[in-house]
Amino acid sequence: MAELFVEQAKQYAETRPSYPQELFEFIASKTPSRDLVWDVGTGSGQAARSVSSLILPLLFISLLTVGFVFL
Repeated sequence: MAELFVEQAKQYAETRPSYPQELFEFIASKTPSRDLVWDVGTGSGQAARSVSSLILPLLFISLLTVGFVFL
């Protein structure tokens, strides 16, 4: 089943609506500290990329990927 998505991944990435940056700014404004963000179910990584501009390090977990970004 996963192979079906691989074939359409590029089209999905190009056409999927993005989240407004204001959403992540609002969420970040409610956190007592910005030491780490943990994105569970990262999927395409769209939200993780937006959050990483506000909070680092970023730990992301998806069915096929586990990663850690620290800049």
